[in-house]
Amino acid sequence: MIFPGTMARVLYPDLEKANLVYPTLLFDLLPVGLLGLVIAGLIAAMMSSTDSALNSASTLVTMDFYKKWRPSTSPEALMWTGRAVTFLFMIAAAAWAPQIDNFPTLWEYLQSALSYICPPIVSVFVLGMFWKRGNGNGAFAAVIIGTGLAVYLLFQPNIDIHYLYIALILFIVCSLTLIVTSLITPAVPEKKIIMVSWSSRFYRAESDQLRRYPFYKNYRYQAVVLILVIIIILAFYW
Repeated sequence: MIFPGTMARVLYPDLEKANLVYPTLLFDLLPVGLLGLVIAGLIAAMMSSTDSALNSASTLVTMDFYKKWRPSTSPEALMWTGRAVTFLFMIAAAAWAPQIDNFPTLWEYLQSALSYICPPIVSVFVLGMFWKRGNGNGAFAAVIIGTGLAVYLLFQPNIDIHYLYIALILFIVCSLTLIVTSLITPAVPEKKIIMVSWSSRFYRAESDQLRRYPFYKNYRYQAVVLILVIIIILAFYW
């Protein structure tokens, strides 16, 4: 996603819109046969991503909400419910699509969307992993409060805050919400969370298993290398 844009700055310095970078590179640099294959692959990838997102959202609503609300629902009824939810999500996505044009570039739109969507989930994952006192009530409150605040900030025209700051603000608010709610509600027994939260005992056991592999197959060393590469790239383009 980064290198085509970097190349286009050199090849097409006078290109007016950043969204035209990829199609311009395709139609100017690829021969006719290969161009058709790349476009077909691009359309297939877009269709795959779209139907995966719709199916995931439909399954989430149908199995995690509707089925728990009505446990006696037959498989056929669940199937039709899933289809109806998929159709509604598709209509909502089509109605939202024109809003994308309000953003300067597709890249900024994607990053903005992630800045509003991800912080509640990230806060729940991080605190749930490393803080044993966290519980389901805190996680639910963090997701609800974080999502509500994200929607408010997104549609509030008087608030002009860069999306990177939005991500930080939402993460802090969601983390505080999770911590406060977890502290004022009953704690989860340790035996229920020992396998899903970080502990020194399992860390040592995992370390013993990783010693049987060479260092280049150890994901911890790989993570360190990845972080260093990211730091070098950011420092180079700062």
